[in-house]
Amino acid sequence: MSIDSQHHQSQYPTTFYRVSLKAVIRNDNDEVLVNQEGTSDSWNLPGGGWDHGETEYEALARELKEEVGYEGNFTAQPYKTAVFWLESKQAWLLWIVYNVRPENLNFSAGEHSSKITFINPKSLKDATSFEEQWIYANV
Repeated sequence: MSIDSQHHQSQYPTTFYRVSLKAVIRNDNDEVLVNQEGTSDSWNLPGGGWDHGETEYEALARELKEEVGYEGNFTAQPYKTAVFWLESKQAWLLWIVYNVRPENLNFSAGEHSSKITFINPKSLKDATSFEEQWIYANV
């Protein structure tokens, strides 16, 4: 059976494209772990898409390994949510942001990150990217 894509349209045309889980990880100086992906020069919270069939913990663990090279245990509590339009996909995106407490602070740039660092969120006061503005205003 094939589906004719011209005649198969969702009855929910404004549903979310992707649910992403993001991690707020703080060090002893109350700085937040952030990463840059690819050639982007803007900072973002580590995390990404929640894949079908994963638990929240599994998704966060996978994303932490991919982005900040973290493979230890952690605890996570929901912190905030954010909903915004993702221009590149012409769709809505939902972030579920967690306070994450890892068992150690051993991080390195993972396969999906070009840089990682801890920053003071207030240093992003004059940022222009959505992600950096969100970190400044909400973390």
